Amino acid sequence: MSRQTPDLLPAADLAGEPRRRLSRIWPGWGSAKRVPLLIIGSVLGALVVLAGLLAPWITPYPQDAGAVVHPAQTLLAPSAAHWFGTDMVGRDIFTRVIFGARVSLGIVVLVLVVSAVVGLTVGLAAGFFGGWLDSVLMRVTDVFLAFPALLLSVALAAVLSPSALHAAMAIAFTWWPWYARLARGQAASIRRQGYSDAARVLGASRTRQLVRHVLPNAATPVFVQMSLDAAGIILTAATLSYLGLGAQDPTPEWGLMVAQGQPLATTAWWVITFPGFAILLTAVAFNFVGDGLQTVFDPKRGLR
Repeated sequence: MSRQTPDLLPAADLAGEPRRRLSRIWPGWGSAKRVPLLIIGSVLGALVVLAGLLAPWITPYPQDAGAVVHPAQTLLAPSAAHWFGTDMVGRDIFTRVIFGARVSLGIVVLVLVVSAVVGLTVGLAAGFFGGWLDSVLMRVTDVFLAFPALLLSVALAAVLSPSALHAAMAIAFTWWPWYARLARGQAASIRRQGYSDAARVLGASRTRQLVRHVLPNAATPVFVQMSLDAAGIILTAATLSYLGLGAQDPTPEWGLMVAQGQPLATTAWWVITFPGFAILLTAVAFNFVGDGLQTVFDPKRGLR
């Protein structure tokens, strides 16, 4: 008696199964895949992140990311031995650019996390509870918004000792008010919705309303804004390092490398070009991701 084998799925079903699983994990995948900017930005951003994570294994001279110098190899032009050339003390620029992704992305992550936590906390408290608390918190927020963010970051970084960590702290100190304003508007709008009143009538505590209903809806536009702000944070961190208020040598930070190579822009163009291109590429990638997410979550386009 022969055993019957189960029918195999058609090839078309097998091909579509990964897409169906991804759609179940992220319902917005169907909309996201129709936004070229989001796909391009995600690919570029992923390449930068992977380069930073794998820097010790994909760079030819990992020791050049530190204080090692090679006086006999200073300012060598790009070649097979040194793809991006060498700097003023003979360090391999390709190695330092790749390791610089770790520093720059680390600053971005730290600033976004701190700013989002502070901004969401202040904004949700102001928008959900309202009253005098809303007035006090928003007036404090307005004080920070009254000053240009870059100018305030420079002033704070000048008070602190120059380092990548202090530069991140200075940027985060000026970045949270934007998220507070955004979260406050969302929270105040959600508080007036019918389902919020229904939850209160059914006996839900204010904490439960805040966590279950207000926070998820208020966090979405904040996350989209964070993706847009990542490029601005990279440029601000590079500016602080360029002014000597951020990362210090031998830290391989892109803005610092541009500042060090500026006097050699006409004689050793590679010293300034490749770190500058890394800043440009990463900023463009994050801008593409932010614009793409904004399109996906834009209710006017019906792409939720």
